[in-house]
Amino acid sequence: MTAYNIIGESPASAPVEVYVGEAAPAMPPQNIHISAVSASQLEITWDPPPVDSQNGNIQGYKVYYWEKDGQNDTEKVKVLFLPDTSIRLKNLTSFSKYLVCISAFNAAGDGPKTSPGEGRTLQAAPGVPSFLIFSEITCSALNVTWGEPTAANGILQGYRVIYEPLAPVQGVSKVVTVDIQGNGQRWLKVRDLTKGMTYLFRVQARTIIYGPELQANITAGPAEGSPGSPQHVLVSKSSSGLTLYWTEGVSGVKPITGYVIESRPSDEGVWDLFVKNIPRSATSYTVSLDQLKEGVSYQFRVVAVNEFGYGEPSAASVAISAHTESPFYEEWWFLLVVALCSLILILMVIFALILHNQTKKYRDNNTGELFLSIHPPLEPWTLPACDKPKNNIS
Repeated sequence: MTAYNIIGESPASAPVEVYVGEAAPAMPPQNIHISAVSASQLEITWDPPPVDSQNGNIQGYKVYYWEKDGQNDTEKVKVLFLPDTSIRLKNLTSFSKYLVCISAFNAAGDGPKTSPGEGRTLQAAPGVPSFLIFSEITCSALNVTWGEPTAANGILQGYRVIYEPLAPVQGVSKVVTVDIQGNGQRWLKVRDLTKGMTYLFRVQARTIIYGPELQANITAGPAEGSPGSPQHVLVSKSSSGLTLYWTEGVSGVKPITGYVIESRPSDEGVWDLFVKNIPRSATSYTVSLDQLKEGVSYQFRVVAVNEFGYGEPSAASVAISAHTESPFYEEWWFLLVVALCSLILILMVIFALILHNQTKKYRDNNTGELFLSIHPPLEPWTLPACDKPKNNIS
């Protein structure tokens, strides 16, 4: 310290050392690194702030973390009072992105936070599918549909559907397992059911492993209260299609609302829905041959529908081929006949030309011989001998 007046400044006093206390760290921790340990844990490591910015002894760190898309709802803070530079965050959501910030603190307070670092937990087993419903239930087939799990917990790789009858069918208990790849198809057409039998269906989703099952029971048709079977089913064939005819059967508890047609191709052997939403007033339906496989025989049956569901199917029609009748000019035998006729015609033309040529030569030869017979060859002609004139000498 110095004093001064109008004359000038005095010499400085001797130095005195005074302690003013610590300040908060001036810089954040450095080199933050985030790595996934499991589906519910992240490992965080970092370096302390630079020494010249610590402003005292670092007493600990505060780790702020939250899910990337929900900071206000999910932000949490972990406080470390030891000078460790790593922490394992637990009980996190599977396969979710997290943002992490870290700040150091000393006796004076908290320093600035780091910029958010991003990490993602690993995949886990998915949750249970969100729903399981059945539709288009006939005596031998149905559609089963399910929803994505509410918690996917990873990338959905596919589904597994398992179904089995609750009682043996003809003494046999058959368990069918169908694996479906990808997340695009969330339905399955089942076509090998037994009339009136109750089945147990179970569906699982898969990420890296399969998750828990969603299960439900369903009974194959006909549904109680549904219509009876249509009668007198006939099939007629034309050049363009097959026409089915039927008459209405018993309507059931509620009026008939429409019809469906089932088909059984000879190369598959199981019944399946072929045509839906036929009006209730219809008693015939024409199927284009373009809808059928060439060379395959089909049987058809008609099913009436009301509010209770699909009714008893009609008796199966006779098997009828989907072969299209070709025009006669496309048949192999017609093409063969045309080829043979063409060959015969060519041979006849060649024979006629040869015959004409031979006839011309023969005619020319006969003309020459006739000329010789009418005009015999002339003998060599010489002048007659004459006496020489006598010379008169006078």
